[in-house]
Amino acid sequence: MMQEAVVWGPLIVKYHWIAIIFSVLAAHVTMKYWLKGKGDLSKPILNDITNVLLWALLIWKFSVIIFNPVTVLNNPYYILYFTGGERGVLLSAIVVLIFLFIQSSKRRITYWVYAAVLAVGLLSYMIIYSMFQLIFNNPTTSSFQYGLSQIVLAIVLLVWMYSRKEGFEKPQEINQLILWFSIGQILSYFFKSFSEVVYLGLSGEQLVFFWLLLYVVWLFTTL
Repeated sequence: MMQEAVVWGPLIVKYHWIAIIFSVLAAHVTMKYWLKGKGDLSKPILNDITNVLLWALLIWKFSVIIFNPVTVLNNPYYILYFTGGERGVLLSAIVVLIFLFIQSSKRRITYWVYAAVLAVGLLSYMIIYSMFQLIFNNPTTSSFQYGLSQIVLAIVLLVWMYSRKEGFEKPQEINQLILWFSIGQILSYFFKSFSEVVYLGLSGEQLVFFWLLLYVVWLFTTL
């Protein structure tokens, strides 16, 4: 785990939130750079993604009320220290995808442009956040390897995206990105010593990416 907090006089700020803030800023800069050359489309696309990601952060944080209502009612301070966890992340992701689909229809912008910009932002976020974990953690060999693998995976995919930037207005490129990202995550999670094996030597997270990988392969065979 990342160290608890940095203390500046009476102010106590958790390293976790410092990492999130810097990672979000990096994601915003990278998305803005990706949208160069899009003219009048760049501002509404960036605004839509920024707004929905802020909502996603709030949903992730406060979805603990949905998933643990009894605990929150018994102790309202529970909200301050806990989030919706992995279920909150899933709920946030669903909200993001639905909102961007609606906005792309309203603005008559292909959904895949939104998907590419969002992917660039998430990969940039992944790089900076993983770097913070390596810097402020006292990593074991396995956690260091896992963090490093996340950074390498994100950098490789970002470079690959920029090398094929013009093609990322089509679903085929996004599907390829999801395919390689899923493969990378399955391999990366083998470095997490605390992952619980669920089936066929794979953890729950790996199984999610495995089914996502199979879905993308199925799309390639049917298109």
